[in-house]
Amino acid sequence: MFGFGKTVSVKIDKDLHARMAKVADVAGYATVEEFIQHILEKEMLHFEDTKNDADIRAKLKGLGYIS
Repeated sequence: MFGFGKTVSVKIDKDLHARMAKVADVAGYATVEEFIQHILEKEMLHFEDTKNDADIRAKLKGLGYIS
């Protein structure tokens, strides 16, 4: 699951990073980046079977990401 392809940088709020670092440590992840990647991989599973933009919007709405 981890380490596929090349990496890119994503900027997040420092306070959010600190909170995620604490949770990552308690959960036993080697790095906060590994934890974030795991979270994103899990969330992306919700969209693996989408066929078009309308399906993606509907799923995002259902998950509460957009209104």
